[in-house]
Amino acid sequence: MDKTEKYAVISGACGGLAEPVIKMLTENGYIVLALDISEKLSEKYRENKSVVTFKSDITCNEDIFRAKEELLRLTDKVDLIINFAGIVILGSVIEVPPKKASALLDVNVMGMYRVNHIFSDMLIRARGRIINVSSEYGVLSAIPFHSFYTMSKHAVEIYNDSIRRELIPFGVKVIKIRPGSFKTNMQANIEGQFEQLVRDTVYYKKPLLKMKGIMEKELNKAKFADKILRVFNKAVFQSRPRRAYNINNSFKMKLLSILPSAAADAIFAHYFKMK
Repeated sequence: MDKTEKYAVISGACGGLAEPVIKMLTENGYIVLALDISEKLSEKYRENKSVVTFKSDITCNEDIFRAKEELLRLTDKVDLIINFAGIVILGSVIEVPPKKASALLDVNVMGMYRVNHIFSDMLIRARGRIINVSSEYGVLSAIPFHSFYTMSKHAVEIYNDSIRRELIPFGVKVIKIRPGSFKTNMQANIEGQFEQLVRDTVYYKKPLLKMKGIMEKELNKAKFADKILRVFNKAVFQSRPRRAYNINNSFKMKLLSILPSAAADAIFAHYFKMK
């Protein structure tokens, strides 16, 4: 086993934010174990000889253990884990079935938990670091019809702080990054889901049509994915990184979140009047 190489494990490796970060890592000497459920994974990184791809469902312990066995053929340590994997579901908490919400939480929260848990011994051996990708929604108040993703990212925030404090004695650094809107497949998926949501809702067609303009304005502020590299450079390479980084967060959303709950309720009640 080569003790001089640096090794990274990246979940959600087919995602738009992951791709430029993986390129940056391999250009800086990392060997990357790229995990994703997508059939396109191996083709995406076929030309990059520093990327080992492993089709993996992070809701399945056995898949992650098999990925670990693959990495153990190369090394006994992990210098870096980055958890990008995540999904978005739009809809009302009274209309979206519990099974669908549970599936989102299984990916966004428990998937991250599984990856970090299963690779933790290799990470501690390297005194490495973890970067958990949260979201600007992780610190925002509840936004109607965007509750599921927000719930999951609030959970990620608490999980991240817990594991960071527990790993301090081992010299492992844990960082969270809160991206705002970026031009990725997830953004395109949100737009498609919204159109479907308007068609399918029983109770909220009029409020959702009002909301469409706000959503489009926010999505139009999306940055290209490579703009996130400035933050990841700091999180990966600085000897004393911040505990959390925000990038391209929405001013309107932050403003809404600092209002008293009664004021926010009044705004939503006025905006989403049914008549």
